[in-house]
Amino acid sequence: CALILANASGPDGMVAGQVLDTLHHPSAQDELTEVHHLKTGAMIAGACMLGVGAAGGSEAARKAAETYGYQLGLAFQIRDDMLDVVGDEQVFGKPIGSDKEEGKITYVDVDGLEGCARAVEACTRRAKDAVAQWPDHDFLFALADQLVDRNK
Repeated sequence: CALILANASGPDGMVAGQVLDTLHHPSAQDELTEVHHLKTGAMIAGACMLGVGAAGGSEAARKAAETYGYQLGLAFQIRDDMLDVVGDEQVFGKPIGSDKEEGKITYVDVDGLEGCARAVEACTRRAKDAVAQWPDHDFLFALADQLVDRNK
């Protein structure tokens, strides 16, 4: 379990994503996806895999949890980019437009709001598909669905 956490947070995970985000300023969709895969996705996937590891789950279950987590992380980040444009500052908890003020290129800049909404739906579908065969997947489905329309 410690190795899962180290990989998720270390130089092949969140740290790598943060370095790419701050030093290389991603501007294309594939670059944004890589940064968010490493930052947000790695941490959520790591948490999901820790659960499987703690429960003594199989390698197939670990891979399903990893896919679920990465897709959930990407959906979360894309929705976050959307909220930085259309969110309510009082609800969202940070100034609206802060990414643009910082000169960051976001998914909204690349795909527009409608494209982002479709991408969030697609990531959510892929996350749910990854764990659909699990007997007790209702909570995981509900969690994924909740992120689609989150406002904070």
